[in-house]
Amino acid sequence: MAGIDDFLDTAQRRQGSRSLGPALLGGFMWLDDQELLKRISAFPVACVVITKQERGKYQQVRVDKLRPLAEQGPGFPAEALPELSDLHFRDNGQVPVVGPTTHLPETRIPTLRTIGYRKSGKGLVPILHTKMILLGELWWHDEDPLGGIADVIGFRPQRLWLGSANGTTSSRNNLEFGIWLDDPALMLEAKRFLSEVIRHSETLDPDGSHFKPELTEPDYDGDAFAEYLGMHFDGEDQAP
Repeated sequence: MAGIDDFLDTAQRRQGSRSLGPALLGGFMWLDDQELLKRISAFPVACVVITKQERGKYQQVRVDKLRPLAEQGPGFPAEALPELSDLHFRDNGQVPVVGPTTHLPETRIPTLRTIGYRKSGKGLVPILHTKMILLGELWWHDEDPLGGIADVIGFRPQRLWLGSANGTTSSRNNLEFGIWLDDPALMLEAKRFLSEVIRHSETLDPDGSHFKPELTEPDYDGDAFAEYLGMHFDGEDQAP
């Protein structure tokens, strides 16, 4: 926890004019440590993915304790991560269809997400076995990569924690190991990995037991675009 506290304190004191504040990404098999949850909620933007939990009375109690942060937490803007910038949530389970006049809202990923398959019976399923926290800064710029006027935001990783401990209270009773790193190449790979995990994530307690990501690229209505272009630009480029 000391590493997160130190990062937050330093980030707030050194925040520049183009900074949107500190940000956190993470991945754990499970998360219930109240001190860690408080730290996550203290970030202006944050998203942590955990393994999808079984259905049962005991498991439901554990999940319910996380609902406040999942529903009221700061979340993370998808546009800040290149791997997620073109994604949107499904509309009632369906891929959203985009036309020439469609305005899709900006996608903000909730603070807590799950990934994988829900275990049923004694059968084993793949789990998210990562113990990782990536801290950084959310920045903004008023120009796109081509120099055009635009509101552009991004995530700049600055510190990476890797270890053996899950984000659980019980892990405090174990012999665990963890280390803070700031190697640029390693942090970049961690950002890519966590972005892909978020890309394939679901809500905190999805109805389906199978793996069904909620984020998807939209379908583009080709006929609608063709009709729109025909109505507005037909004949403009024809020679006199």
